[in-house]
Amino acid sequence: MSDREAGPAPAVASPPAAPRVAFVVSHTHWDREWYQTHGEFRVDMDRAFRAVFDDLETGGLDHFVLDGQAILLEDYLAARPEESDRIRELVSSGRLAVGPWYILPDEFLVSGEATVRNLLHGHRAAAELGGVQKVGYMPDSFGHVAQIPQILQGAGIDSFIYTRGDGDEVDRLGWEYRWQAPDGSEVLAINQVRGYCNAGGLGMHEIWHAHTPREVDPAHAVQQVSAIFDAYGERANCGIALLNNGCDHFPPPRDRDRILSALREAFPDTEFRTGGFGDCLDAIRNAPSSLETFRGERLGGRLHHILSGVWSTRIYLKQENERAQVLLSEVVEPLAALSRFLHGAEYPAGQIDTCWRELLQNHPHDSICGCSTDEVHREMETRFESVIRSGEQLVRRNLKDLTPTFGSRAEDDRETVLCVANALPFARTEVIRRLVVQQPPAADVSRLVLFDEGGRPVPCRIESVRRVERFWGIDYRVELDGERQASRFGVYEDRFGPRILRPESEKDTADTFLSLEFVADLPALGHARFVLAEADDIESEEPDPVRVEGNALDNGLCRVTLHPDGSFDLLDRTAGREYQGLNVLEDTEDVGDEYDFSRAARSTTITSRGLEGTVRTVREGGWSAILSARFEMDLPEAATPDRQERSDARRSCPVEVRVELRTGSPLVRIETRFDNRVDDHRLRALFPTGVLVDHVCSDGHFLVNRRPLPDPRAGKDWVQPPAGTYPQQEYSLVEDGDGGLAVLNRGLPEIEARAEDDGSVELALTLLRGVGWLSRDDFESRRYSNAGPTLFTPEAQCPGPRIFHYAVLPFRGAFRDAAVRSCSRRYRVEPVTVQGVLAGSTAGGRSLLRQESGRVTITAIKRHGRRDTLVVRLYNPFPEAVEETLTTDATIVGAWKTDLLEERETKLPTRRHALELTIEAHRIVTVEIEIEAS
Repeated sequence: MSDREAGPAPAVASPPAAPRVAFVVSHTHWDREWYQTHGEFRVDMDRAFRAVFDDLETGGLDHFVLDGQAILLEDYLAARPEESDRIRELVSSGRLAVGPWYILPDEFLVSGEATVRNLLHGHRAAAELGGVQKVGYMPDSFGHVAQIPQILQGAGIDSFIYTRGDGDEVDRLGWEYRWQAPDGSEVLAINQVRGYCNAGGLGMHEIWHAHTPREVDPAHAVQQVSAIFDAYGERANCGIALLNNGCDHFPPPRDRDRILSALREAFPDTEFRTGGFGDCLDAIRNAPSSLETFRGERLGGRLHHILSGVWSTRIYLKQENERAQVLLSEVVEPLAALSRFLHGAEYPAGQIDTCWRELLQNHPHDSICGCSTDEVHREMETRFESVIRSGEQLVRRNLKDLTPTFGSRAEDDRETVLCVANALPFARTEVIRRLVVQQPPAADVSRLVLFDEGGRPVPCRIESVRRVERFWGIDYRVELDGERQASRFGVYEDRFGPRILRPESEKDTADTFLSLEFVADLPALGHARFVLAEADDIESEEPDPVRVEGNALDNGLCRVTLHPDGSFDLLDRTAGREYQGLNVLEDTEDVGDEYDFSRAARSTTITSRGLEGTVRTVREGGWSAILSARFEMDLPEAATPDRQERSDARRSCPVEVRVELRTGSPLVRIETRFDNRVDDHRLRALFPTGVLVDHVCSDGHFLVNRRPLPDPRAGKDWVQPPAGTYPQQEYSLVEDGDGGLAVLNRGLPEIEARAEDDGSVELALTLLRGVGWLSRDDFESRRYSNAGPTLFTPEAQCPGPRIFHYAVLPFRGAFRDAAVRSCSRRYRVEPVTVQGVLAGSTAGGRSLLRQESGRVTITAIKRHGRRDTLVVRLYNPFPEAVEETLTTDATIVGAWKTDLLEERETKLPTRRHALELTIEAHRIVTVEIEIEAS
């Protein structure tokens, strides 16, 4: 996706201050999907790529860069497998540059772990085709995360070539500088002057003429390069310019020799060379210069659009991506590793890799950003569904290996055993809710007790008992989790009712369905077994239930008072603080497009504050309780045709807000259901914190970003001024010396922190942004310019019922000491439960991995890509070194520190069941552990 800064070039007014050397790099930037679907672009690819390969073989080109993403050749070879040898020859000879990425991602909208897997799969795919381009080429990402230098260095890459993200610091840095990650890792950064298409269509009077048979005009190429040299001269550091001879979906350049001859004649003081990015980087490194250093993320819009509205465009894609990423990296892989290294099961490497590759296909910037056509994003939904279904099936099969659904003999199949697995590397106590098929079905429900593996009774309550016609529908014991079971059973019950329900007197001929709630103590990265059986006179110590008192929930740690308008007040007894008016909904018009939010000239904001509604109790009496507020927001139907304000016509949008408290936790879980019946608007949830600070902390990629509150005066002369919003991963928070408030989310990556009149911070979490156009050029926030083709995309309005999951966490003291991260991980990664039998099941209680300090964050627990060893990736989010001990109930044979590509670097000292690590400030560390065979 190009902003088309390359332009038509102006006439040469005077000889430019030409660089000493100019590298002409032939390339194409190939969005797999954008204004056309992947299938349509794949057809175009066939002709364009064959022309590239022909020119490389006949000498018309000596080098061509295939956009830094290895998946393109997989796409090509899927239709032309007979050309694999030809491509391997071109790649291995250095003429065709492939990788290092699998796809070119948006960095802020995917997880840090997904970025590492992108590099890992990209290297594998490129290596299989003959070699990897070891250049950090990221031509068009909409900004760059602060840890990219460390991530690149972790893959043996010491360079970074980019377009977007510069702020005012560009005047100090120039076009070439050293970019440093928070840990001190450093890369040579090269800004592509005027964009990655700066020399695209050389000799063409319009850049798109490169796709036509129009004749090349060498004189016009001179004008184009003159304009580039003028821009280059403003911030030149070393006298070496990079000319990117290509653009979006470009075929190979034509008449290259004629153009080069004209350029050499017009600029006799410049040496024009052809080659790849690596050649240009080598020349810059060898040039006499003193380069400046920069630290931090790249989110500025001084020279190029940053397109920050994509953080909330088509929010449903972000939610599905969150589900898929968490499922693969934090559930599927850890549990598969648990089964492999503690219990000797087969590790499903091929299945997991297939899921990752399919997920990565949804991570290109035009894909996950939601800034493509409706057809493109429908295909993305199918991919997400495939990954999620496959991942859940892998978990299901994994747990069934630990606890079989049925016994080999009929008498074995008369037990109710629950296997609950914890995929996180720390022990936890959780409230589990589960729909159970009682075995034997005729058991006396009043005498049922849940026991742990030690025979101790477990706090458990039976919420409901339903007798159902035997063999009706599916066997619910083979399902993955209680939530899916309950929803499916609810459909049967609602649709068939008395026809399938049986009275107590028929319990001998009916199946008994129990809705259980129990409190489970779970080992770190391990599983526990529980048996539901008849027993008499058994007492257990039970935690206090969550109290429901009118429109309030109270668990002793917190008290939540829910109002009819969906807002609530929160009393945090631990820190002695009260927060009022949390979760007011704010709705503002949006006359922007898929790339950017924009207010109308006559803006109108509507809130839910004070709306009439009803509060009811959804769940009570146990260790989790839920209240619900239902109300309606009366909103304008759309923007007016001239897009200057909101329409007078209105529609009512039903809203339901559910708040939940659980025993022993200060976390307030929120589920907001919004039936979107209007267009052209942004819906946000507001959280006034009362905290007086000038910054916000947002979870990021192997880092917690500390960012200043928006300055309304900043960026007035930028191509795109700051929007005020920031991207986030798991949470954002504000804190002072005594405590603070964190807002956690599941797939809601846009947050704004704004100062209120008293100087305190209010957090605004974007729930939904509805727009109807891929791109427009008639709104203020992007200076009335296009960012892509003007195509109608009505599905980007996100119509219909929508559900948003988020939470608030009050904490005492500094967030680094308040376990905000571990609480966030528990919120995102629920335990998984299956029902089975004791016969043939595996005893629980053992842990594959425990992190003892909890100060570092573990992002990967998986098997090595080639060796039968355990790989653990972790990082230190703090500005000083920390100690961490990893322990296991398996036996450690050896351990190594590796790079991000899982290549061994350093042998580590170990104990039989422990590995002690010192992790430097902000450092990402990957360790490989050899486990004794079980």
